[in-house]
Amino acid sequence: MSSLRGTWYISPTPFTGEGAVDRESLTRLVTAAARWGADGITILGVMGEAADLTAGEREVVLGTVADAARGVLPFAVGCSAPSAAVVASNARRAVAAGATAVMVSAPALLKDTDAIGAFYRAAAGNLDVPVIVQDEPAATGVTMPVSALLAALDACGAETVKLEDPPTPPKITRLLEKRPGLTVFGGLGGVSAYNELRRGAAGTMTGFAYPEILRAIRLAAEKGDWATAARLNDKFLPYLVFEGQQRVGLGIRKEVLRRRGVLNTSRTRALQPVPDQATLADLDDVLDRVGLVPAPEALEL
Repeated sequence: MSSLRGTWYISPTPFTGEGAVDRESLTRLVTAAARWGADGITILGVMGEAADLTAGEREVVLGTVADAARGVLPFAVGCSAPSAAVVASNARRAVAAGATAVMVSAPALLKDTDAIGAFYRAAAGNLDVPVIVQDEPAATGVTMPVSALLAALDACGAETVKLEDPPTPPKITRLLEKRPGLTVFGGLGGVSAYNELRRGAAGTMTGFAYPEILRAIRLAAEKGDWATAARLNDKFLPYLVFEGQQRVGLGIRKEVLRRRGVLNTSRTRALQPVPDQATLADLDDVLDRVGLVPAPEALEL
């Protein structure tokens, strides 16, 4: 089992055509993430549509992944909620299920960032697994300056940040200047992965449907082969950007995962059930331009 570094895959929550959680697809997704070279899998985050799941559905996702990942991949669990008590309850359940780590973002629409430390202390201050502090203002409405992030880390004894406050590269620089040795994951679909790695990121934690591409970029960077890292980044950047679009990106990712033989449907819950025909035509175009043919096997890069 790997440490909290490398290329972690954030799982969507698959749904059947009728809208129920699709356990079969979710199990396949864990197996596929391992096959594609992911160092771990993260569930029940923003991409997992956690805010739109019932408590029972959340348990289905957690239990399914815990069973499928045992001995295969470490898994982290998104435990975010507006209430520290709910976060703490989610985290205890994740730890009991065997989670390697839990991920917690700031409570939505928090006005006073000076209260960040107190929230994280109450929510995640006494856990037996590492805490990933998620900096995700698009989902929470909370922009955390470096000082607030450090307060959150200190409050729960954490050493890992999932940074999604664009532009991410300069914020990584500021974080690592204040706290050398901190583990920082990039997110946001991997669109800035190359530059994040240049600034000292430890890897990515995102739901990009081809994690093996991000893995190859990271491995080249870790070897100091920035020419190869840049070449891979530049080759696939048009697709990274297309898949990383706001609002429609999740449906696109699920459609590509369906084409890769992992998901039964590309249905989402909070957005359109499937991408429309014009978006699908644009998807075909960009996949063709970068030379990607969706398939279950890992890409050879």
